[in-house]
Amino acid sequence: MSLRNRLLALSLLTLLLPWSGWKLLQELELFLREAQETALTHGARTVAQSLPFEAQGRLLFTPQHYLVLRALERSPELDGSADDWPDPGQAYRWQAPGGPEYAVLAGRAERGSFLFVSAGVPPGAGLGALPGLNLTVRSPRGLQRFAIRPDAPGPLQLRSEGGPGQAEGFLLDVSGGYRLELVLPALVRDTEIRIESSGGTADAWNATPWIPVVSRWDDPAGLMRAAAPAGGRAWLVDRNGWVLADSGTAEAELPQAGQRTTWLQRLWYRLVAGGRTQVESAREVDVSRLNGEAVRLALEGEVGSRWSQDPDTAVVSNTVAAPVQIQGKTVGAIVLQSTSDGLLLVTNRALGRLLLTTLVLTFGLAGGLWWFATRLSQRVRRLSETVSVAMEHGIGSGVLPLTSDRDELGELARNNESLLRAVADYNQYLQTLAGKLSHELKTPLAITRSSLENLSARPLDEQGRQFLERAQEGLERQAAIVRAMSEASRLEAAIRVAEWERTDLAELLRHCAAGYRDVHPDRRIDLVVPDSPQVAWCAPELLAQALDKLVDNAVTLTAPRERIELRLARVDGEHRIAVRNTGSRLPRELQDRLFDSLVSLREKPGASPHLGLGLYIVRLVAVAHGGAVAARNLPGGAGVEFEVYFPPGTPGA
Repeated sequence: MSLRNRLLALSLLTLLLPWSGWKLLQELELFLREAQETALTHGARTVAQSLPFEAQGRLLFTPQHYLVLRALERSPELDGSADDWPDPGQAYRWQAPGGPEYAVLAGRAERGSFLFVSAGVPPGAGLGALPGLNLTVRSPRGLQRFAIRPDAPGPLQLRSEGGPGQAEGFLLDVSGGYRLELVLPALVRDTEIRIESSGGTADAWNATPWIPVVSRWDDPAGLMRAAAPAGGRAWLVDRNGWVLADSGTAEAELPQAGQRTTWLQRLWYRLVAGGRTQVESAREVDVSRLNGEAVRLALEGEVGSRWSQDPDTAVVSNTVAAPVQIQGKTVGAIVLQSTSDGLLLVTNRALGRLLLTTLVLTFGLAGGLWWFATRLSQRVRRLSETVSVAMEHGIGSGVLPLTSDRDELGELARNNESLLRAVADYNQYLQTLAGKLSHELKTPLAITRSSLENLSARPLDEQGRQFLERAQEGLERQAAIVRAMSEASRLEAAIRVAEWERTDLAELLRHCAAGYRDVHPDRRIDLVVPDSPQVAWCAPELLAQALDKLVDNAVTLTAPRERIELRLARVDGEHRIAVRNTGSRLPRELQDRLFDSLVSLREKPGASPHLGLGLYIVRLVAVAHGGAVAARNLPGGAGVEFEVYFPPGTPGA
C-alpha cells in the first residue's frame, strides 16, 4: 500500500468524531428524558398521596364493574352509529345468560343522557335467534322499563312500562346483530341499569346483573388540573383503568398542535432515542379508560413510565403513572402526561449541528491528510526518480530536487547528493586507476626486467637458476597485468579517433564467428543473424573489440564442448548484439555492477590475470555508440546472456 493510501486509511479514524458525538447526543437525550421523567414521577406520587379523603373513600368502595357516564361535548346524532361517540372501543361488555353479547356506552350532554347498545348474535346462532331486549333503569326517582323489539328498525318512541317516563331512539340492523341508540331522562347519581333478553325466564332475569352508572368526579378535577404539567394532562383512574377524573383537554395534545417535522427529522430522533419511544398512530382527545403499560404497572403497585412520539409533529409525550394505595391496597392510579415540542426539536437541532460539524471536520481532515500524503508521495517519488537517474548516468546528469527544503526530505536529498558525489568520485578514481597504475608500473617493471636479464647472463648454480626463472615468470605476469590495465586507457583514446562508417553488422558477426571457431576449436560457437543486411552507422573496429571481450568472457565461464551463441536482432528500432553461453549463472549481488571497472566474475584464479576490465571496455564501446549494455540469467537455468544495444544511426564523437 502506498504512503498516500496509508495516510488516507489512517484518516478514517476521524470517523470516531461523529461516532463519539452521536454517543454524547444519546447520553444528552437520555439525561433530558430522565430529568423530565423524574419530575413527572415526583408530581404523580405527590398527587396520589394528597387525594382528598372523600375521593379516597370513593376509590376504596368503587364497584368492581360499572358503566362510565361520559361527559359529551355535543349530543350524538340518533342514527344507530357510534362514530360521534368518543372512544367507542372502551365499552362495557358482558354476555347475557343464553343470549347475545352486549356492548354499552353511556354519556351525558345538553339533551339528556344517552345510551348506546350493540347486540351481537351468540356464537353458533343465526340472525333469526336474536331476541329483543328489555332496558330497566333504577334510580332514586323510580323504576323505568323499556321493551325494544329488533324486528322494527328505524326511529323509536318508547314509553316506560313500570312508571312514568319516555325515551327516544333509533334501531339499526347490522351484520350479525343490531345497534340501539337512545336518549333517556337524566341519569342521576346512584342510578343502575339492567339489560336483559326479552322473553327470558324469571331465573334468567334474576341472573342479569344491575350495572351501576358512575359519572366523572368533579371534586378531584381541580386537583388534577393543578397537578397537570404545562401543556400536559392528568387522570385519576380506578383499579380497572376507568377514568374517574381528569384535568381536561390540553391544547398541546390536539392533533393540530406542535410544529410539523420532516420524515428525516423524525427518523433521526428515532435513531437517537432507539426503542425507548413509541410512535403513536392516533391521539385521542378524550379517553374513558387507560390501559397502557405504565397504567398496568401502577395498578400492580409500581411506578410506570412510557414515552411516545406523534407520527406527524414534533410532540413527544411522557406518561407516568403512580399507584394510589389506601390501607396497603392499590385502589387506583394517578396518571400524568407531559407533552412538548422541545425534546425532539432540541435533539434534532443538536443532531443537525453535530453531524454538520463532525462531518465537515472529518472530511476536512481526510482531505488535508490526502493532500499532504499526495504532496509527500510526489516529493519522495521525484527524489527517488532523480536518484535512480543519477545512479545510472552520474550526478552531473541532473541536480537532485528538495536539496533546498528545510524538512527531513530536504536533509535526505542533501545526504543523497553527497553520497552520489562520493560514489561518482570513487568510480572516476577506479576508472582512471588502471591507467595510472600501468603508467607508474612500467618503469619499475623495465628496471626489474633489465636486472633479471643481466643476472641471467652470469653463471648461476641450479638453485639460483630456479629462482631466476620464477622471478621472470612473475615479471611476465605483472607485465600482462599492466598491459590489461593500460588497454582501457588506450581504448578511451581510440574511441575519440575511431573511424565511423556504415557497416553491415550481420556480415561483421559472420567474420568474427569464423575467427572465434578457429581460435577456440573446443567450444561450440553458433551464430544467429538475419538473412537481410543490418546496416548501422558505427565504428566496426570498436564493435569487434567489444565482441572479442564478450566471447572471451563466455569462453572463460564455460567448459569444453559447451555452447556459445552469437545473436543479432533489431528490436524497437535498435540493434541488439547478444552473446549467450551455457554452464554458468550470474550472481544476484553482482548483476548491477558487472560492467563497472575492476569487477570480475571469476571465482577461481586462472593462468592469466583477470582484473574485471573486459566488460568495462564493452560498456565504453556501447556508450560511445549511444547505447547501453545488459546482463541477465536465461530462464530455466539455460545459462547467461550479455547484450549490447544501440540505435542504428548514432554517429561517433
